[in-house]
Amino acid sequence: MNYILGVDGGGSKTTVQIADISGKKITQTVSRPSSCKSVGISQAIENLNAGIFSAIKNLKSSKGIYFISSCFGFAGNNTKEDLKIYREVVFNKKLTGCLNPKKSIIFNDTRIGLEAGSDSKNKIILIAGTGSNCFGVNEEGKQAGANGWDYILADEGSGYEVSIKALRAVMRAYDGRSSETLLSRTILKELGLQDVLDLTKWAYNEPFSKDKIGLLAKTVCMTAGMGDKISINILAEEAEEAAISVITVAHKLGFEKKDFDLVFVGGLFRCRKRFKNVLISKLRKSFPGINFIPLVANPVEGAIKLAKKLAIENS
Repeated sequence: MNYILGVDGGGSKTTVQIADISGKKITQTVSRPSSCKSVGISQAIENLNAGIFSAIKNLKSSKGIYFISSCFGFAGNNTKEDLKIYREVVFNKKLTGCLNPKKSIIFNDTRIGLEAGSDSKNKIILIAGTGSNCFGVNEEGKQAGANGWDYILADEGSGYEVSIKALRAVMRAYDGRSSETLLSRTILKELGLQDVLDLTKWAYNEPFSKDKIGLLAKTVCMTAGMGDKISINILAEEAEEAAISVITVAHKLGFEKKDFDLVFVGGLFRCRKRFKNVLISKLRKSFPGINFIPLVANPVEGAIKLAKKLAIENS
């Protein structure tokens, strides 16, 4: 039997799916993260292999398995140097014998998420979770991206950015450098802290965790719902940044007068009134043909779709 392989290699987990040539799922497993930027190269290889070989064991016959095509989407695969590293991860000693090198493709995880979310030829995906990213393709196959350079270089429109601004607003209010904010109370309550200065220990405790900070975005949304102007402004600023990313990608792809899908995913979109609705309102003014679609499919399904396309090309 011919098999195809799809992998979503994230910073928190790795999802592996094996399908038949029609794209029908046969088995799916979840293992530990395989993003090199989260766990390092050697651990990424180990976790990737664990997920794939666990899935292979679920097949009726696990001997001599060879995938006629495969697609991998990795978080943090942003540059040519990144791609070089991820090729080493994928074509490692244990796995390489199972793969067809001419029918194996490696993308950033935004690419497989986009494929999972829309069948349109013109489409963009916007991620607004702990981190942010924006990526799109058009009917001519042109690809374009913006943002997604992580928390130091560019992570605007993310839960991390919202949370950092909120924490700084609390410290500014404590110093008297700006007006008071309900965040001074709600964040302390969320973290179980007694005093604003307790934030210094919480924030700088090793090891650093972007996820830990990014989780505070939901508290900012709640506080905005209580009428806190600083929280409302923070969310509006990040909605504006997210819109800028979409507008930038849409212009690169020539979507100004075209219909296209915008697939959106991430925890910030749960903040409907102060983030999601603000973003949608701005984008509708610029692009009357935009179609908003929440990502409900598992991103690994996008990897399978791309692997299926690759399998039938020139076959």
